[in-house]
Amino acid sequence: MNAVARTAIAARCRKLLALTMLALAWGAVPGVSTAQTKVAIGAGKDPNLAAQIVIARDKGFFKQAGLDVDVKYFPSAGDLMTAVVGGSVPIGSSGATPTTILRSRPFPIKILSQMSDISGAQQIIVKQGLKNPEELYGKKIAIMRGTASESLFNSFVKAYGFDASKVELVNMAPAEMLASFSRGTVDAISVWEPHTTRARRAANGKMLVSGTKSMIPGKEGERRIYGDHSVLFATEAFIKAQPDTIKAVLTALANASDFIAANRSEANALLAKEFGLEPADMADVMASNNYTLAINDEMVRDLDQVAAFLHGLKRIESQPKAREWIEPALLRSVQPKLVSIK
Repeated sequence: MNAVARTAIAARCRKLLALTMLALAWGAVPGVSTAQTKVAIGAGKDPNLAAQIVIARDKGFFKQAGLDVDVKYFPSAGDLMTAVVGGSVPIGSSGATPTTILRSRPFPIKILSQMSDISGAQQIIVKQGLKNPEELYGKKIAIMRGTASESLFNSFVKAYGFDASKVELVNMAPAEMLASFSRGTVDAISVWEPHTTRARRAANGKMLVSGTKSMIPGKEGERRIYGDHSVLFATEAFIKAQPDTIKAVLTALANASDFIAANRSEANALLAKEFGLEPADMADVMASNNYTLAINDEMVRDLDQVAAFLHGLKRIESQPKAREWIEPALLRSVQPKLVSIK
């Protein structure tokens, strides 16, 4: 073999070695994975529950974390919980009320993180002409029994000294509330976003109070009278079997929360398209939510109050203590700053 041949072979070897090292280095980059772990995540098709899930899917954060996520939408929280119990969905995002009901059965689920503080998305809507709450006396107010709708109304009564005995409470689902409010057969509704935005836009409505704010004339301003949260949860069996998958999900969702905060306009466009809302309406919904995975003492207190409310209505026989079924270790391992409980 002459010198030229030996030089050419050496050059090819060096090139092959460099490509091999590059491939190894690429595989070691945090957040980049060539193997995709399949996982199903369930939620209602609702921007209070699934905003980060949509962003993580559409912006590639799940894939960057090594996940092949099948986002499964359910028409109601009850349908999601049935799928969880049946084993077809191991991870879900839902409101505090249905999650607490499932846990109290008892069924072995644990909360992995918050998804959003949705307290501001729970609102009482009245007609534009109403000047003070007492004008509702003798009239009809629609609530949905056993949900955040009723709990917010009870909190409003307590916080503002409203005499509930002087109104007629009518039990309705959100869609019926909107139709009745539009026709004028009820004078106020207690419900959550995006139904509240639709009531304001399409039925000459305005917000009287939310869980975090008052628009009562003379009493305007921030005031937290009711706390509610959407939460990410998983079965205890899945947590034990696949902790690394859950860490990857939490990493992707944390990136999605950061994206929403830093890229409001683009996030608004993506979410409006996903949830079938006009961009202006989606902006209102986003403004009423605080999208965060944070596990903090306020969340614990609010979840305990939800459990007390449900127990008082005899919707649940046992009253689970939030701190006993929140699992902070996995979120702490990937985003320690988001966990402030011990």
